[in-house]
Amino acid sequence: MPSLTVRCCTWNVGDMGPPDDDLHALLGITDSNMPDIIGVCLQEVVAEDMWRKVLIDHLHPKDYVLAKARNCWAIWIFLFVKRSLLPAITNIESEVTPSGFGGVMGNKGGVSARFEVCGVNVILLSCHFSAHAEKKRDRLNDYLDIIEHQSFRDEDVNVILDHDYIFWMGDLNFRLDGITKAETEKLIREKRYAELLKHDQLLSMKNSKLIFQDFQEGEIKFPPTFKFDKGTDTYDTSAKQRIPSWTDRILFLAHRDFAIDHHLNVDPTSTRRSPSPRRHVPVRGSPSTLEKNYPRNQSPLRHHRGPAVDLIEYTCLPQYKSSDHRPVVGTFQISVPSRWFSLPVQFIEPTEKEHGALADLKFTYAVMNPPGLLRMTEVESILSAKPSFPASCLTELVVLSSLGRSLLEETVAAQDTPVPLAPAPLEVGTSDWIGVYPADFEDLEKSYATYVYAPSTVTSAPRSIASCSTKNTETKCYSGTVPFRYLSELQGKTYQLVYMSHKKNCPQGYSAKFTIKK
Repeated sequence: MPSLTVRCCTWNVGDMGPPDDDLHALLGITDSNMPDIIGVCLQEVVAEDMWRKVLIDHLHPKDYVLAKARNCWAIWIFLFVKRSLLPAITNIESEVTPSGFGGVMGNKGGVSARFEVCGVNVILLSCHFSAHAEKKRDRLNDYLDIIEHQSFRDEDVNVILDHDYIFWMGDLNFRLDGITKAETEKLIREKRYAELLKHDQLLSMKNSKLIFQDFQEGEIKFPPTFKFDKGTDTYDTSAKQRIPSWTDRILFLAHRDFAIDHHLNVDPTSTRRSPSPRRHVPVRGSPSTLEKNYPRNQSPLRHHRGPAVDLIEYTCLPQYKSSDHRPVVGTFQISVPSRWFSLPVQFIEPTEKEHGALADLKFTYAVMNPPGLLRMTEVESILSAKPSFPASCLTELVVLSSLGRSLLEETVAAQDTPVPLAPAPLEVGTSDWIGVYPADFEDLEKSYATYVYAPSTVTSAPRSIASCSTKNTETKCYSGTVPFRYLSELQGKTYQLVYMSHKKNCPQGYSAKFTIKK
């Protein structure tokens, strides 16, 4: 199956602003194989605007877009995606769960960012659990509170454990039991991490199935990440003499049934998704011990369909010394389907590459129900499969919308693979809006230059599109304008229109790029 690369970073920054250090190593953008998705999870943040700016300054020149930023007091998550991947992303949401001081202050807790990409659902969580070695039960309660209280608008995937891919990271604050500081530091110097991990609270509780059941964690081959004297490589010399511990962790889970019964309605007569049964017991992700012991493609499980997550890297970064914690990073490859549905809004106009600043900007778009079905093989780039704009591709997408199911059924019959069903129709509303974004916008939530509300009156569809519609499809067209007075300060730059759904609170379509002439 095709795959995407996800970079996960977690760092308790210890009430410090961004360091002067280059953050390319932290973000995994040091070579040509840069990740498709980057999740930056920070705890104990006091200079959030500075952190936001520094992260954007590092990633925007590499053509990443900040898709979501959310915090629970000092706990932050920043979600960046490659710009060219945006047309494959929808249903972006976030939730917060405060737990400190009885859930009032939120100095502990968790914040999430979830989204659908290429038809699979991904969630990343940034968490800060209760401190102190003796507070294991409080940390368990922090975990359970987050699991219980976070819910999302997507009826098909409305709780954390429903997602296809879950990346749970943060300062989880689990310590070492039954060992002294001197004994710990001796084993660290000798790099005898396996012996130290026998004392790790998280592994002990996980093995007892008390927490993170069915989650996986990469092999820990790095020293404890807490607690250092800031600016040094020396573990805590304060009066508290804290025992070094692996407080900062990244755990992950892949549900291996997304292509079998989760996103697909098992009713063969239906053409629509229905809300899936809740996954009360998560399905463990791959690879299993059994799979590891067999040569490639010779495992007894080789015919099992579903998503897979491969851990590429799991380590800490000792070069970043500004905090009393060291950052921990993980790089993963996740499989995605070779077929998924495009965004439902397809812009027909504007078609011109240049627009005069003294004229209203006219736009027309179609809302397709269902959206066009996109296909991709393992050898094709995911990014080359994104919808093309403007209208030259729209007719093709309408054809795919009307014929996609029957064509796909014929295609996959020989492959014995499930048929994806169309998502629920987009509910257009009077609070939906069309944003005018710089073509190289850096922040999906803040970078729009101006906006107008989406028109509410349906207009006639272009003849080429109307002729493609069938009883199985519904394509409604809408037309509107951006008044020229909104454009007077935008001259000489390139822009694109973005349809923002109020209900989904994320983009549902992108126009072609155009330049506003001086």
